[in-house]
Amino acid sequence: MATGLDRIIEQILADAEAKAAEQVAAAEEEAKKTLADATAEAEQKANVLLADSEKVGADIKARAASTAEFTRRRTVLAAKQNAICDVIAAAQKELHDLPDDEYFSVLLKLAQKNALPGDAEMQLNEKDLARMPQDFSAQLKMAVPGTNITVSNTPCNIPDGFLLVYGGIDVNCTFASLFEAAGDTLQDLAGGMLFR
Repeated sequence: MATGLDRIIEQILADAEAKAAEQVAAAEEEAKKTLADATAEAEQKANVLLADSEKVGADIKARAASTAEFTRRRTVLAAKQNAICDVIAAAQKELHDLPDDEYFSVLLKLAQKNALPGDAEMQLNEKDLARMPQDFSAQLKMAVPGTNITVSNTPCNIPDGFLLVYGGIDVNCTFASLFEAAGDTLQDLAGGMLFR
């Protein structure tokens, strides 16, 4: 038989077990809540990291595309500039290789355009002196009235065109010099013809 003391002890033990069970259940509930909160926070941080990495990836991709486009445009521009230079060089060579009558006609036009008032000496290279028309001096006087230009019999070391020498002033009318002086205009013209 159980005594009153045994029943009290049993009651205390039952109460303690019930209280312990409540505390264990509350602790388990708190652990579940903490675990759920930690999982949600970890998921949120993972989403932020994923979004950041996607943004970094997109930035890297955009920069790579921009660099590729810049390189493409630079390559196209270089090719266009080379094509323009080739066209200008071909035009200069064509002018240099004109038949004698056309070549000296061009020289007369250059003299008209570049002559200064006063006395001058026109200096030509050896090849041009040898192929110069006999009446070129007379044509020169008619083409440039008011200026006294005489053609020197001494050859000058230039590839084509001529030099007009006015005392201490030389007017360089070689084709290379004229093409260089008109460089920007010629590049614009050639570029317009090539890349309409």
